[in-house]
This record gives sequence, structure tokens and C-alpha cells, in this order.
Amino acid sequence: MTARITRLLTTTALAITALTMGGCALIESNVSSTTLSIIEDGFTPPTLKMGDVEMACNFSVVNTPLVGAARNFYGDPSLIETVMLSSAGVCSENQAMTDEMRYLRASRDKRADEALDARIAQKRHLTIAAHRQYAAYTRMRDKLEQKYFFKYGSNCPAFKRDFDELVYLLGSVAGLQAMQNDIAAQQSVGVPTDTAPIVERAMGCLDNNKWWGVPQAARAVVWSIIPGGAEGKDVKGTFESSMKLGEAKGVRLSHVMAAVAAQSTDDSARLREIIKRFSSVQGFTPNKDYRLLDAIAESQIQNISDRMWTQNTGTRTPIASLGKFWDDKAGGDIDADSFLK
Repeated sequence: MTARITRLLTTTALAITALTMGGCALIESNVSSTTLSIIEDGFTPPTLKMGDVEMACNFSVVNTPLVGAARNFYGDPSLIETVMLSSAGVCSENQAMTDEMRYLRASRDKRADEALDARIAQKRHLTIAAHRQYAAYTRMRDKLEQKYFFKYGSNCPAFKRDFDELVYLLGSVAGLQAMQNDIAAQQSVGVPTDTAPIVERAMGCLDNNKWWGVPQAARAVVWSIIPGGAEGKDVKGTFESSMKLGEAKGVRLSHVMAAVAAQSTDDSARLREIIKRFSSVQGFTPNKDYRLLDAIAESQIQNISDRMWTQNTGTRTPIASLGKFWDDKAGGDIDADSFLK
């Protein structure tokens, strides 16, 4: 009798413990899900409306680990992590660009030790960027495959909300950036080289008109960088139509992609043309809901221009001179200092 009572009490205690633990887990899961929904629906839209790229990427660097901690409370922050990791990658790319320009100046001055140090620092920052961007890509891919029951790059999801489409777009672009930055960093991260063709196929699932021409521009980048990928494709025409859409809709990410493609083929004339076009769109108004994305595009075009200026003059693009070049015929040989007066 005593043994039966003991077993009964033990079983009851275990049941209460399991119920209590399960109840806590359920409560924590609900709280985490609610918090993540608030971040996605309440915090993300105002952030996308801001134009301060440095503030946004630094915010992401600091707070991504905090958002990721939702996993400890039975939440899944993968979608918002994709947005934040993509933004954090911008910080690393900008730091890498600063070191690349230091390398270019040291090379011009024949300071071998400074040039080598700058190149090493550049590759370290590119490694960090590739880590963040590849994490953004995999978070997006794995979570949306789970949510919509599809195979990324093979078939298309039936999106239920714009935020999921935006994450799909940003995560896909991050995958391309991760692969390019990893190659530049001597493949220190190990981003699979088949990422580009997978992303190219996946981008066909998005409405090109709705998303400012970016999906088709991203596909055209892949056509440009993969050997034989441009065969039978109207790469330039695709970029032109995508840039036109971006200009009309207030988000010029397609221009950055066109510039990246021109860089990859060493087409400096085309690169200048794209930079000038970016800076001289008549009556351009940034999309008020996605101002941050256009600001990121501007910072990346600025980086490309700075690289060109530094290679040829030793300094960055002068103030208020994006779209102008040191050897423009209209003004003869341009003195960079003249732009600072």
C-alpha cells in the first residue's frame, strides 16, 4: 500500500512538473512571438523610412544578438534577423572599402608594408560581411521554406504578406553579396559557389515591377558573372528597364547591381555611365516607405566612385561631386581641391 501511494505521489509530481514546464514554455513562446511581431510590424517600417545608413547598420550590429536571443524563449526571429544581418553587412563592407582605399593610397606612394596591412584588414572586414550576409541568406531560405512548404530556387512560395516578400528579396541579394565578398576574402567563409545560380532562379518568383526592378537586375548580375551566363540574354536591356523602374519607384538598388556587373567585366565606360545616371535622375524622389534601401544604394554607388577617384587621384570623390570625374572634358583636368571650395 505504501509503495502504491509513493508511486502515485511520484507520478503526480512528475505530471505537475511537466505541466508547469510546458505552461512556461507556452507562455514564453507566445511572448516571444508577440514581441517579434511587434518588431516586424511596428519597428521595421519606421526604420526602413529613415535615410541614415550608418545609424541603421550600427543598430543592427548591436541588436541582432538581442533579437536572436528570442530562440531561448521558443521564438523564431529568422525573418527579422535576415533584415538586420543584411543591414549589418553594410557596416562591414564600408569598413572594407575604407581599408581598400588605404591600400590604394599606399600603393600609389609605394609603401609596401602599409599596402599589405590595408589589404589584410580589408579581407578581414569582407570575411565578416560574408558571414553576416550568408547568415541572412540561410535564415531567410530555411524559415520561408518551412513556412510556405517550397524549395528555394526550385519552385515559388505563395506569399501571404509583403514583409515575407521583402525578406525573400533582401535575403536573396545578401546571398549574392556573401558569395562575392567571400571570393574577395579568399573564400575564408566557404559560401557555396552554386549560391548565385540558385538565387537567379529564385528571383523569378518575385514581381519585378512591385520590387523596383531589383529581381530582374539581380538575375542580370548573375548572368554577367557566371561564364556563359549571358548567352542568349539581353543583359544591358534588363539593367536598363530595371533601373528605369527603380528611378520611377524611388529605390535605385538596380543601379548598384548594374555597376557591380560593369565592374566584373572591367567596363569602366559603362561604370561611369551608371554612376552619372544614378546622380542625375531628373525629379527623383526616394520612396518614403523604403528610403533606407535607396540610401544604402547611394552609399554603395558612392563607394564605387570613391574607389575610382582614389585609384586615379589618391582621394575620395569630392563633396557634392558624385557623378563627376577627375578627367571630365567639360572642365579639363579637374583639381579635386576645387570641389572643396
